[in-house]
Amino acid sequence: MFKVKIAGMGKAVGSLKVKSEELEEKMNVTSGWIVKATGIESRHYVDFENGENALTLGVKAAKQAIQNSGIDPEQIDCIIGANGSPLQAIPCGASLFQRELGLGDSGIPCFDVDTTCYSFRLALFVAANLIHNQVYNCILIISSDAPSPTLPKTSNEVRALFGDGAAAAIVTKSAKDEKNVLHYFKMQTYGSGANLTCVKGGGTLRHPNDPNTRMEDNLFQMDGRKVFRYAVRLLPDFFQDFFSESGICQSDVKYLFPHQTSKHGIDIFRKFGFHSEQIASHISTHGNCIAASLPMLLFDYIEDNKINRGDLVLLFGTSAGLSIGCVALTY
Repeated sequence: MFKVKIAGMGKAVGSLKVKSEELEEKMNVTSGWIVKATGIESRHYVDFENGENALTLGVKAAKQAIQNSGIDPEQIDCIIGANGSPLQAIPCGASLFQRELGLGDSGIPCFDVDTTCYSFRLALFVAANLIHNQVYNCILIISSDAPSPTLPKTSNEVRALFGDGAAAAIVTKSAKDEKNVLHYFKMQTYGSGANLTCVKGGGTLRHPNDPNTRMEDNLFQMDGRKVFRYAVRLLPDFFQDFFSESGICQSDVKYLFPHQTSKHGIDIFRKFGFHSEQIASHISTHGNCIAASLPMLLFDYIEDNKINRGDLVLLFGTSAGLSIGCVALTY
């Protein structure tokens, strides 16, 4: 248990709103297929040709988080990048965010946490540990993903799912009279499923100078059905252990915030004891924004007053690896 709180959040989406009907025409698939298969009616894409990208979205979200938290930017003493897709191979994305926020000469330590779609939750847990142990006092987490420029060359399954967006959070210590607590964190990884979701290129295993490296190696690849079946097999035992180990009662949870995989991937939680009104979602209007999905969703529910201080929420996610995990948080 860590006495920390999310002091403020921010969100940004790509400026181009793309309806599924438009995308279906470009993909040359049957009208209505995307909504039926994914539940996504629209998503946002960055205007990449005019300079909009994951870096600009992340900076925009971070500035809003700083404003909403009421802190001075000089109070930030650590920045954690929690993207699901890297801005570039080197350096860490957090250092690029730092520079674009006008803090490039500040000396504020920066590093990335990368578990693809699960990155924000892990970054939140890491930040809670660092604040609890008095290493830092005010940590900025930024998750920003803008895969749209890469999507036209991917499979229809992948192209239909993803959107562009960013979210940021300021994490600080809770005051003694505040109820805000990070209660519990649990994560499991099953490397036998590592090849089900991957980008094989971009590293030293399939480096760009290797004549055997193909263009396809640099594109996102996913077998969604196998990922879904694999994860669903793990969920009953995972949730049983999570509630048993944490001492949290499932009925006390105000909302479960799941990774926004697809409508089917979100609705499946009803089979594990969660009521429909407990399951948060905005998949229909945002699609899957990788690591940014969950904090973007959390931001929306805060802004809409659907959750308030003192509410118990679960931040659940799956990610490439194959990993599953959950954070229990009193907001």
